Amino acid sequence: MIDFHSHIMWGVDDGSKDIEMSGEMVKNSILQEVAGICATPHFIIDEQEIDADLYYSRLNKLKELYGRDINILSGLEIYINPNIPKYYKEKKIWGLNNSRYVLIELPMRDYPVYTQDVFHELLVLGAIPVIAHPERNFKIQKDIKLLEEILEQGALAQLNAGSICGMFGEAVKNMAEVLVKRNMIHIIGSDGHNNHRRRTDVISAFQKVKNINPELYRWMDENNYNIINDLKVEVPEIQREAEKKNSFLNLFLRKKK
Repeated sequence: MIDFHSHIMWGVDDGSKDIEMSGEMVKNSILQEVAGICATPHFIIDEQEIDADLYYSRLNKLKELYGRDINILSGLEIYINPNIPKYYKEKKIWGLNNSRYVLIELPMRDYPVYTQDVFHELLVLGAIPVIAHPERNFKIQKDIKLLEEILEQGALAQLNAGSICGMFGEAVKNMAEVLVKRNMIHIIGSDGHNNHRRRTDVISAFQKVKNINPELYRWMDENNYNIINDLKVEVPEIQREAEKKNSFLNLFLRKKK
């Protein structure tokens, strides 16, 4: 298993507070049977930009101290911004394990009008946007077609392990289950922030995906390493919602009988 989204890098965002906590988070990942974990701190253009030299010096320290039994991989969680393609082109931001797959976070309560434009520009540059925890976005919860459109455009989606396990409430859990049923999730991340309430737990989420959609689970098992190794993947087809039984036509036919 790969944990594609975590905040194990200490002292750079609202994740790990110190290197000791980072170590505890990594050790928990090993107990969770994780083979690789991406260190993806928040990157907010013009507000919270992590310098590449600082990032890689800390990543190498994590590998040196805790990387014997697990692969600690690079990455960022980049907050959506019209300048993301420019930053990518200038190599100021990077993908998961320095691959073409770039983890991008949407606002929790909004869906910016420029989202599709940003994703299109990234795709033209050869990058593949990966939407971080879309199940937690209020706009997508109300209109799943917003997510369908960007997935059909060529993006992927990352599920938070805690979402499908009920950590963020019933509405988020239900949305997570719908996305898994419909093949609208491609990778899983713990989004771990610390070693207590928001831990680097993923094993229960993988099991839930396996129970809900065994075919999607098999796809993940086969393709998550391809993603981390920067290979192109063919994603499963989105499953359309079943036609509602109580449609106007069905009601009309029942009345005629």
